[in-house]
Amino acid sequence: MVLPRLAARTPVVVALLMAGMLLIAWASIANADHDHKGWLKDWGRNTLGIRGHGGGDKGNEFTGQAAGWMFAAANLPVVLSLLLKGAIHFVPLAPQSKDRIKRFNQYQKKHLMHFHYFLNPLAAIMAVAHFSLSACRSSSLPDWGLAGAASLVLLGMAIKFKLAPVNLRKTVYRIHTSPLSVGLVATVLLIGHSIVD
Repeated sequence: MVLPRLAARTPVVVALLMAGMLLIAWASIANADHDHKGWLKDWGRNTLGIRGHGGGDKGNEFTGQAAGWMFAAANLPVVLSLLLKGAIHFVPLAPQSKDRIKRFNQYQKKHLMHFHYFLNPLAAIMAVAHFSLSACRSSSLPDWGLAGAASLVLLGMAIKFKLAPVNLRKTVYRIHTSPLSVGLVATVLLIGHSIVD
């Protein structure tokens, strides 16, 4: 079947997606420079939908700040858990200290992961509002960043509510929790916002 073969190639698919997004980011940055002329500008505009640097970029500050802080709060338990797991594996600690850290990590995940499940969809809604109330003519990276963030949120909801077919759940989980996926979306958002600002 095609689906199990796709699941086995998930790292390759993620790597190809990352390479494609980095190409888009590179073309968008080059295109945003209003002094840059030539084939890259025309290729980016025609092929990737990157708009020429025409000014007029404006962002709705309130909704952008709200979405950013909500995403940060929603993902704090995940970051904290990764840091605690890293401390257990890479920091030379006494067995009692490692045990305390493990218990604290279980406790914080039990109580704080509810915020992860609840705040991420709200942050995605706020991000859509931010996108709707903002205008970016310099780059299409904010469009891509929103699509990537919304995709990660939807994949997370598919995991939480078991919406994905059973044979795809492991693949969905790997993509949602992959540092490559999260890093790529964060990079695209940061570059896109730096172009607009």
